[in-house]
Amino acid sequence: MTPDRRLHATRMYGRAADAFDAVAWKPPEARRFSAVTANDGHPSPSILDELRALPRWVVIASGGAFSAFLGMMMGAAFRL
Repeated sequence: MTPDRRLHATRMYGRAADAFDAVAWKPPEARRFSAVTANDGHPSPSILDELRALPRWVVIASGGAFSAFLGMMMGAAFRL
């Protein structure tokens, strides 16, 4: 470290750090962040459990909407 840089570091940071010195750097504290997760301690259900919990009318209605969409796309394709 040049004497000029050492003087600059002493003025800016209160001490001069050599290139081979271990510098203790601590990240700034995040005041608005909580490290605890929102669902801590509660396991999330699997996708199959979520699908089994759906009412049967949702499955039938979504299947009908999907088949109507596929029919519309096939009809548009055949029209060309």
